[in-house]
Amino acid sequence: MGNYTFACLKVAAQLDIAGLINEGYNTSAALAEKLQLSNKGMQLYLLALHHLGYVNIEDQHYTNSELTENYLNKSSPYYWGEVLLDPFAIYDINHLDKKILTSLKREYELECKGHSVTDMWQQGEMDSDSAAAFTHLMHSQGFASAVTAASKGMFSPVKTLLDAGAGSGTIALAFCDTYPERSALLFDLAPVCEAAKEYVQKFKKAEQITIVKGDLFSAEWPKGFDGICFSNVLHDWLEPVGQSLVEKAFCLLPSGGYIFIHDMLYDEKRLTPSLFSFHLYMNHGAQLFSEPELYKLLVNAGFKAPQTHPSLGYFSVISAKKR
Repeated sequence: MGNYTFACLKVAAQLDIAGLINEGYNTSAALAEKLQLSNKGMQLYLLALHHLGYVNIEDQHYTNSELTENYLNKSSPYYWGEVLLDPFAIYDINHLDKKILTSLKREYELECKGHSVTDMWQQGEMDSDSAAAFTHLMHSQGFASAVTAASKGMFSPVKTLLDAGAGSGTIALAFCDTYPERSALLFDLAPVCEAAKEYVQKFKKAEQITIVKGDLFSAEWPKGFDGICFSNVLHDWLEPVGQSLVEKAFCLLPSGGYIFIHDMLYDEKRLTPSLFSFHLYMNHGAQLFSEPELYKLLVNAGFKAPQTHPSLGYFSVISAKKR
């Protein structure tokens, strides 16, 4: 029955159940009439959402739980609909068995328009539609943890932060919101930067955040920062590529500067990190890095005394200083 869990959440995003309940369609009959669906089916569906923790029920009336207001309400900064609507069909249950078997044959298939997303990243050939879809998806997935990390003071030693391979700029946005007097640089491929402008404008951070278009692997990186963060970046690449990116960061940082790695950490004793690592393998032939593996990358590059700071859920920030 576990297959229904994610499917129920996808349908909640597709129908905007959270928004309709907030508009006053707070009975199964009202929702069924509004959506032209079965009342009995709606009752059973809402009961499933209730048991999953997304809907409260009292006297046959429904209200959204705190979980729903945070992650299924379109007006929430932490809205997860961009993940649940699944623009790349990453989580299609009818396809996952084939995807698993294909990846075990060393054929990786996160594709858009017939092209490998990994290849588009590395070759700097991401088209605007693919970039926008992936940027929105990754923003939904990572923003809540970025805000948590910044609010806990993990980036406090830094005055100007480079968000490298930034996507929507989740780290840059959270950093600038926590420190209104500081600034950030958002660095990514040109089509991604176009999508990121929406978030910079939405959160009114244009005076603090400078957007710099460029490729992590071939372009000259921006200068003038004393901190650099890779947020959900290194896990898309094998160790040699991760090592080269960390080494480049070391060379560009001034003495006393900091590096930050914001990511889920691999832990073979826990289900979710194990599944997410396998998910990355299926998509890119990559993997999550464990804490010891990331420490090794940092020390090999010349950084001193790496530290781990738990963020939200399974996510953490690893920091280290250039002496």
